[in-house]
Amino acid sequence: MSSSDVQLTAGMRNNLLLLQKTNKQVETIQNKLATGNKVNSALDGPTNYFASKSLSTRATDLSKLKESMGQSISTIQAGDKGITAIESLVEQAKGLTTTAYSNLGTDEASIATRKSLAEQFNRIKDQIDKIAQDSGYAGKNLLVGNGMTLDSTANSRNAVNSIAGISSSRVTNVVKADTYSVRISGTGDISGNLGDIAKAEDARGLTSLKISGSISATAGNFSDIQIEMRGNVGRERTVVITENGESRTVKFFDNTQSMQASTTTAGKSGVSQTSKVTISGAVDVGDTFTATVNGKSYSYTVTQDDLDAFTDGSVTGAGDNPEYRRRVVAEGLYNAMRDDTAMFEDQGTALTGGNGDDSGPRFNLAYDPADDFITIQSDVTVGTGVTFNVGASATNAMEKDISITFSSGTTVSFTIDRESLENLGPAGNGTSTIEKMVDLTVSATNLNGVTVERSGMNARGSGKLSDGENSLSFDSGTVRFDVDPKTLRQAASAQLSANLITVQRTDANTENDLAVQFNENNTSAITVTSQNVQTDGQGLRLDYAQNGFLDRADIDRAVASLDYATSRLRSTSQALSTNLNVIQTRENFTSEFSNVLTEGSNKLVQADQNEEGANLLLLQTRQQLGTISLSLANQSQQAILRLF
Repeated sequence: MSSSDVQLTAGMRNNLLLLQKTNKQVETIQNKLATGNKVNSALDGPTNYFASKSLSTRATDLSKLKESMGQSISTIQAGDKGITAIESLVEQAKGLTTTAYSNLGTDEASIATRKSLAEQFNRIKDQIDKIAQDSGYAGKNLLVGNGMTLDSTANSRNAVNSIAGISSSRVTNVVKADTYSVRISGTGDISGNLGDIAKAEDARGLTSLKISGSISATAGNFSDIQIEMRGNVGRERTVVITENGESRTVKFFDNTQSMQASTTTAGKSGVSQTSKVTISGAVDVGDTFTATVNGKSYSYTVTQDDLDAFTDGSVTGAGDNPEYRRRVVAEGLYNAMRDDTAMFEDQGTALTGGNGDDSGPRFNLAYDPADDFITIQSDVTVGTGVTFNVGASATNAMEKDISITFSSGTTVSFTIDRESLENLGPAGNGTSTIEKMVDLTVSATNLNGVTVERSGMNARGSGKLSDGENSLSFDSGTVRFDVDPKTLRQAASAQLSANLITVQRTDANTENDLAVQFNENNTSAITVTSQNVQTDGQGLRLDYAQNGFLDRADIDRAVASLDYATSRLRSTSQALSTNLNVIQTRENFTSEFSNVLTEGSNKLVQADQNEEGANLLLLQTRQQLGTISLSLANQSQQAILRLF
C-alpha cells in the first residue's frame, strides 16, 4: 500500500459505495423517464428487446402494405367510375334504337333518320372505347381486359377486296376465329317492288307500270325509281322519271291540238266547191283527228312510230318538231280518205274539174307533203252536188305510252290513262317511289355452314343489298364490306368468291391484373383480374350499327348487343365491388392489427412513468441520506481537527 493512499474508514467506505450505487440507479431511472422505455437496447433486456423489435418491424411492414392497399382501392375506384360513365353511354345508345324503331318507314325521310341514328350510335360506341382506355390509375387499367385480340388477316382482306364491286372488307366484333366464304351471284335482271308499283298506278293514274332491264356492268345502281306527275285537269301534263339523279321529262295531253274545216271556194253553178282541212296546235301520240265529208267520217290516230321514223322524199324531221308532227297527221288523214275510192279520186297536187257524173258527187283529194292541210274539191259544178259539208275535230289522246331507259340499264314503262288521271284531280299530282329489285346477291358462309346474305331482290327492311357498306352478322363476328353496284355484276357473271379469315392476333397477358398483398410474407393476397369493357368481341360485343339501320333486324341486333353490354357491365361492376370490399376490409384490419402489434411492442419496452418517478424520488431521498451518513462517518476526523 502506498504511503500516499488515503485511508477511508470502514464506515465511510460503506457509505460511499451505497451512495455510488444509488447514483447509478438514479441515472438509470432518469434515462427511462427521458426515453419512455425501460428497455432501450439488448443490454437492458434482450428477451423483451428482441420480442418488441419483431412486433414493431411487423407493424411497420403492415403499415407499408396498408398504403399499397389504399392505392389499389384507388385503382378499383377509377375503374368503377369508368363503368358508371360507360353505362350512361349505353343508356343513350338504347334511346337511339328506340327512336329508330319509331321511324321504321320505307320512305326517304325515315331511311335518312335511321341512317343518322346509326351514325350517332357508332360515335357513342367509339366513346365507350375511349372511356375504357382512359380509366387507368398508376399504370393499371382494370377495364381493357387481358390484351388478347382477334382480327381478319391482311391477305384474306386483300383477296375479298379483289372481287369486282367489293372493297373495305373486314370483320368487326370478332368473338372467335372463323373463316367466311364471300360470294357474288345473280343475273343482274331488274324489276320493281310489286306493292310500290300498285300504289304508283293508283296514285298517278297509270296502268301497265313495269320496271325492267339488266343492270349495267359499268354504271349500275340500286337506287329507287321516282315518278312525279305535274299539271292540271284539262291541261298539258308532265311526268318526270328519276333514278339516282338522272331524270327524264315527258309532256303529254296538250289540248291545244285542233282541226279546222274551211271553204276556200264556194260552190255554185259552174264552180266547184273547194274546202280545206287544216291541222294546228300540238300533236302527240294517241291524239285522234277526224275529218267529215257529207256526214262520212275519216279518222287518224297518231302513233309513236309516226314520230320516230317518218320519212317522205320531201319531209324528214325529228319527232319533237310541232310542224313535222302536224304533217304526219295530214298525211295519215289523206291516206285514210284516199282509201275510200268510191268517194275520192286522188288528184295529187293538181285538181281538175268534175267528171260530169250526175249520179252523185265525188271528190278530188289533194295533199302536199310540205303542208299540214288537205284540200277537198267537188267534182260537179251543176245540180245539188255543187256544195258539200266538211267538218273537222280533234280529240286528245286517251292514253299515253311512256318508256324510258336509264344509263344504269333500268327501263321504266307505263301507260297513262287520261280519264283515270283526270278523275284523280289534284291528288294525281305528286311523287311515287318504286323500290328497284336487282337480281344480285352477296353472301358469306362460315365454317359451321351458316350462310348470311343480302340480296337486291329483297324488299327494303328484309336484308336488302344496297350501295355502300353492307353487314353480315354471325355469332363469331360481323362481316362488313362496301358494295359498288357499278361493277358488282362483273363479279356475279364471273362467279367470283374469296375467303375472309379471322385469327388471334395477340396473346392474353396479366399486365393489367392488380395483385394486392395483405401480409408481410405474402401468404395472404388477392388478384383483381382486369375486365374488358371495350366494345370488341372479347368485351361488351357492342358492334357498329349494321347497314345504317336499314332493316328492323339491324336494330334488333343493336338492341341485343346493348342488352349483352349492360349485363357484362353489371357483372364487371359487381366483380370490382366485391374485390373493393375485400381490400377495404383488409385495409381496416391491417390498420387495426398494426396498432395491436405496436401496442404489444410498447408493452415490452416502455417504462411505467409513475413507477419510475416514484423510484426516482426514493433514490433521491437515499442520495440525501447517503450524503448525511457519509458526513456522520467523517465527524471523527473533524473532531481531531478541532484540537488545533
